[in-house]
Amino acid sequence: MLHHLLEMEGARVTSAPTGAEALQIAAESEFDLIISDISMPEMDGFELLRRLRKIPLQQDAPVVALTGFGRPEDTRRVAAEGFFSHVTKPLDVDQLLQMLQNLPQRQRELGIGN
Repeated sequence: MLHHLLEMEGARVTSAPTGAEALQIAAESEFDLIISDISMPEMDGFELLRRLRKIPLQQDAPVVALTGFGRPEDTRRVAAEGFFSHVTKPLDVDQLLQMLQNLPQRQRELGIGN
């Protein structure tokens, strides 16, 4: 759903069903933004972020944590781990779109890892 929503807003979107596939895609493409669920099977969003930072193309890419956990300690952990921002489920589409509009304009794709 998020993939289609972002495309409707004019974004070029690449999706990956697993963290491992997201890393493979990230090694080959540069993204303006990467959105990752925190609670994924096999590799959580924190591990995905740590591995992304080892990929030269993704060392500085902003990564947004998408999660059902919105307690203050969850928000602090996301920030401490190096995520650009924290978005909670259920997703506030207007909040997400506002955040995306504040990113620097570039001609690359948005990456979505779920």
